[in-house]
Amino acid sequence: MSVRFGNQLALDRFTGEFPAGQITALAGGDGAGKSTLLRALAGRIEGVTSPVPRARLGYQPATAGSWAALSVLQNLEFVARAYGVQTRDRLPELLHQADLWEARHRMAGRLSGGMRQKLAFLMATVHRPDLVLLDEPTTGVDPVSRGKLWELISAAAAEGAAVVLATTYLDEAERAGRLFFLADGTTLAHGAPDEVLAAMPGHLWRQTNPDHTTPARTHQWQRGRELYRWTSAEESAAPKGFRTAQPDLENASIAFQLAADTRETPAVDQLQTWRSRPSGAVLVETDQVQRHYGPVKAVDGVSMSVRAGEIVGLLGGNGAGKTTLMRVLLGLERPTAGQCSVFGGNPDRKTRRRIGYVAQGLGLYPNLSAVENLRFATRVQQVDASPGALELAQTYGSTPVGQLALGTRRVLAYLCATQHQPELLILDEPTSGMDPLARAQLWQAIRAASEAGTGILVTTHYMQEASQCDHLVMLASGRVVAEGSAEQIAAQHCSVQVRTDDWPAAFGLLRQAGLPSLLDGRLLRLPGADRAQVEEILGGLTSAVEVSEGPATLEETMMLG
Repeated sequence: MSVRFGNQLALDRFTGEFPAGQITALAGGDGAGKSTLLRALAGRIEGVTSPVPRARLGYQPATAGSWAALSVLQNLEFVARAYGVQTRDRLPELLHQADLWEARHRMAGRLSGGMRQKLAFLMATVHRPDLVLLDEPTTGVDPVSRGKLWELISAAAAEGAAVVLATTYLDEAERAGRLFFLADGTTLAHGAPDEVLAAMPGHLWRQTNPDHTTPARTHQWQRGRELYRWTSAEESAAPKGFRTAQPDLENASIAFQLAADTRETPAVDQLQTWRSRPSGAVLVETDQVQRHYGPVKAVDGVSMSVRAGEIVGLLGGNGAGKTTLMRVLLGLERPTAGQCSVFGGNPDRKTRRRIGYVAQGLGLYPNLSAVENLRFATRVQQVDASPGALELAQTYGSTPVGQLALGTRRVLAYLCATQHQPELLILDEPTSGMDPLARAQLWQAIRAASEAGTGILVTTHYMQEASQCDHLVMLASGRVVAEGSAEQIAAQHCSVQVRTDDWPAAFGLLRQAGLPSLLDGRLLRLPGADRAQVEEILGGLTSAVEVSEGPATLEETMMLG
């Protein structure tokens, strides 16, 4: 199947099957063709007929698809009646499963992002469709809400639906039974996750704790303490200082992108040269900081620090206090109690000049070109744009920034925020929606700033990105609930794993017993569960069951609070 909009080929000869009772992931960044494929399957594109009658189809668009002026219950009742569904028993059941019962009378427009996405999922599946199409239901959603969404999605597959889910999160795609990795409308890889890994083109190499003397290039990227390099199949010799690496889906996806277009392009971190500063000095320090809004304690006794040359990750669900804390550090809010120091003084307009800030909304002017945005930023900062940044901006001509791809806009927002060589960078979800290669390249730039002595404070909902940070601070209800490295935080909890051919039956038994589980391929994961209890619940299954226990993932740790 191909789809063209004017002169643009949005989907190029896609071929695929979507089995019942299984989750199929469509992975890729903005503009990959995921939404186009889902809209085609839903019959929402002129000239394309859906393979399934509309009454047997459930579709959740990327815009969530609820009516803001109606309550949660009214949204569900409207859709249920349209499908002829009896609401008396079905709606209370769904609302309880999604943890939305207490919010049933709240206007949809006043829900958090995670609650809004859960409502949209219920609206798409209230009639128990055979085919469920979900367009990035978890993008920008905090890990706690994402875990609940994944539980609901797993339940739909367990009941026999064919679930097709678009996502930019590769760790999420790895949980699916099958996946298609798309880029620019083309399928670069497909199959079960292990089949995609086995089909990775070329060679992947790694270097632990690199000394950073190796020149940066497009085919090289870093994740945590590991520096990776990809070479084509013809280049079989290991690069100096590197050894063979076993790929995960994130690295394999980067390899597929590089193999599809092996042109060398300037690395983002080479578009500007950072002025070197000493590392180690404390740039940010909070001591029992509180910020109240009436009776609400948005930040409740947070103590943390950011040092020069350090990357600190700020994690937490919606309403955890991350945004409020960042506003306090930027001097946009005053703490109600406690001490907050930035560069040794109170946060204010003067300290803000020494900070580079990239908001989640990017902070770009959509009607201006890339060059105009860059020049506006440098005038405010009273500096000249770096030649590399200006050259990159000029390649987009007079096209308004609002019409550029999301990955391009995120790189431009980063460049606009860093032309004045800030001593501290505050980044709010800097890579959300980007494809794996673009994400890796932007992180190379972030790491280059850190290595030059710039302190970095970054928020992310993508748990694989958390490993890029030297130190993590996890917030919940305005308080610090855990801190340390990703490994240290995840080691605090365990997850029970269930392997069985009849996973839908196991999923149903566990759910009936009040133990929600997360589908991971054909494996069920139960973070924080008691192994003996799980074995007892599944004792009546006729198919073979293997129950084991292992470390929880960072996302599961956040779900456990």
